[in-house]
Order: sequence, then C-alpha cells, then structure tokens
Amino acid sequence: MDNAASIAASALNAFSVRQGVTANNIANAETPDFKASSVRMEEVPAGGVTATPDKGKDPVDISKEAANLLVNSSLFKANVATVKTVDEMTRALLDIKA
Repeated sequence: MDNAASIAASALNAFSVRQGVTANNIANAETPDFKASSVRMEEVPAGGVTATPDKGKDPVDISKEAANLLVNSSLFKANVATVKTVDEMTRALLDIKA
C-alpha cells in the first residue's frame, strides 16, 4: 500500500509542475514573442512519474491551456482519492490488528 501512496504522491507532484507551467503559459499569453512551454511526463521504473518542463516553439493556445487546466484538476483529484484510499485501508488494517 505504501507503493500506491508513493506513486500517487509522485503523480501529485508531476501534475503540480504541469499546472504551474500551464499557469505560466496563460499569464504570458499576451507577452510579445513568448512561446508556450510544455511538460514531458515520464514513468519511473520503480513506480511513479516525473515531470520535466520543456521550452516550446509555438505561441500560447488559450483553448489548449484551458483544457490542460481541466485535465490537471481531474487527474489531481484522482490521485488525492488514491492517497485517501490507501490511508483508509491502512487504518482498517490497523483496527483489525488491534
């Protein structure tokens, strides 16, 4: 169960990075010559994910960034639910053992 919580925690961190990049893109959408950044997500062999920001070559597409905000929010909520479930399962096991 610790592995599930660890994987979910790494995903929460990765989606936090992605949300920050999206926010920066939106904040700079009207900045002359600003190019939208993106985030490369990579699986970690031991479980989990890492997020690496990449400089982009294209201007900011507000509709794409808005969609990213919605997706990030949903994925963040899903991983929070995973952490909560692991916590509940751990409590249940401790109650059984007590």
